[in-house]
Amino acid sequence: MTTKLKLGATPAAPSVLNATSEDNYTIDQYDITSGLTLIIPQYDGAKNNDLVMVHWGDYQQQFAISDKAELPLEIDVLNDFPPVYHADGNYDVYYVVTDQYQNQNESEHLPLIIATGESVATLPAPVVPDAAPGYINYDAASDGVIVDITYTPMTAGDSITLIMKGYDNQANLLKADVEYSYTVTAADAKAGTVETNLITLADMQEIGEDAYALFWYTVAPADGSALETSETFQTIVDVVPPGAK
Repeated sequence: MTTKLKLGATPAAPSVLNATSEDNYTIDQYDITSGLTLIIPQYDGAKNNDLVMVHWGDYQQQFAISDKAELPLEIDVLNDFPPVYHADGNYDVYYVVTDQYQNQNESEHLPLIIATGESVATLPAPVVPDAAPGYINYDAASDGVIVDITYTPMTAGDSITLIMKGYDNQANLLKADVEYSYTVTAADAKAGTVETNLITLADMQEIGEDAYALFWYTVAPADGSALETSETFQTIVDVVPPGAK
């Protein structure tokens, strides 16, 4: 039987690029132009195969540290976390380290404020008809996953990027991260909606069972105006990975 041991010193707090004690750990409209980068430091006692569970407000994602030389770990929050988690607000940011013996150690906390004066998600969430029962299973994904995107005004030449991220339910480990691009046609613009079939069965099998997926999209308007981001849609995923059964 393995006995859990009390870990050593509390790991140092994470940091966020451009957020310092001098500005009360605030990211403003000027800071955000450099992105939003979370840094997990080279904490004391780091070992190969540690698991690091990042807490960013209500959002959690776990990272496997196969080699401690990967630390410090830089995380691109602006592009890798769902849009709702870089909207204006207060975020309690910290991480929990789990070693190979299942000992856990929680870091110091960073009280982050995002105050950019802008709304991150300005477009409606995508609609995923294949998730209508509350989940996507093998049958629904077998011929690809339909995603409907509707926003106003939709213009021919708009560039849409559809993003799907899949996570394990138990550990919140990222299992799939796919992006597909689509250019709005004149017919799409006239209809005011785009029906895509870009996400494949293989994409969903990467996520597998006992898991969930988040879908959102960005739009680069044809007129060159600022990039816009949608709200996020979440669903359960129950698609058997290849060779699992």
